[in-house]
Amino acid sequence: MKIIDLLRSNKFIFSCEFFPPKTEEGSDQLFQAIIDLKDLKPGYVSITYGAGGSTREKTLELAHKIKNEMGVESMAHLTCVGHSKNEIKDI
Repeated sequence: MKIIDLLRSNKFIFSCEFFPPKTEEGSDQLFQAIIDLKDLKPGYVSITYGAGGSTREKTLELAHKIKNEMGVESMAHLTCVGHSKNEIKDI
């Protein structure tokens, strides 16, 4: 189900937002947190990225892994600050 469909469903949902970890240990902690949250059935989780898009690639990789390997709906929380219109379209 797409996130927009969840939001339109008029059902109570909650989401969680995470920052991409900077270390392997942080990645392990993030994935454990996702596993722990999965039982609570969040509508989705979002992964943000650093100022100026410093972790954009990592954000997209994590969102993909969380959705496709861990089975939790996810989205990349991107910001337009510091990016051209064409860069945003490419994302």
